[in-house]
Amino acid sequence: MNKYYIQQIFSTIFYLSNKIQVQGDKMDERITVRQWMVLLTILHLPEDNASYSQIADKMGCTKQNVKHIIDSLQKKNYVFLEKNEKDKRAINIKITKECREIMEEYYEKGNEFLKNMFGNFEEKELENLWELLKKIANYDGSNWTGYEERVNIGGRK
Repeated sequence: MNKYYIQQIFSTIFYLSNKIQVQGDKMDERITVRQWMVLLTILHLPEDNASYSQIADKMGCTKQNVKHIIDSLQKKNYVFLEKNEKDKRAINIKITKECREIMEEYYEKGNEFLKNMFGNFEEKELENLWELLKKIANYDGSNWTGYEERVNIGGRK
């Protein structure tokens, strides 16, 4: 295995992660890319199962990081917390109606952002890139499933 290529791929992924966050945060002053991903993750989890831990697992980050983002979203009245009926120790995180409207607008802006980012790719290249990225995401046996399922954002799926 060529160490040079591995190092270049790693540093490029790191660079892209930061670049996407910085550029994405410019799309809408009301919501950051990280906040968007938390909200999108909530929608991808089973109903009444969006806890700090579940969100962190799906996003590949720490529970503390998710809690910090949720606190910020809660202050904006974009999410609310509710006790889990099955497990009294657990908290369910839910998206407010007002936030769903913002998410629908953000979704349109986000699609334009992604179209610009991936505009030079052929369909087969996108498919290959997706397969390769999933291999990297699951390097540790985590069996990450991604965000393949279509979810309802505002009034659209």
